Amino acid sequence: MGTWARFRAALLREKRELDDAVDDLTERANDSLDRRERELQASPAERLAMEQERALEIDAELDAVRRRIEGTGADS
Repeated sequence: MGTWARFRAALLREKRELDDAVDDLTERANDSLDRRERELQASPAERLAMEQERALEIDAELDAVRRRIEGTGADS
C-alpha cells in the first residue's frame, strides 16, 4: 500500500469518526430540545412530576458515586 493510500485511508477513518460524533451530538441536542419543549408545554402538575423524577435520577446518580467512593458498589 502506497503512502497516498495509507493517508487516504486514515482520512476516511477520521471522517467516519467525525460523522459519528456529529450524529451523536445532533441526536442529543434534538432530545434536549424535545424535552425542553415538553417542559414548556406542561401543566404545573406535570412540571412538578418532571422535577420529582429528575430529583430521583440525581439521587440515584449520587448514591452510585457514594457507593463507589465507599467501595460498596457493584463494580468493586
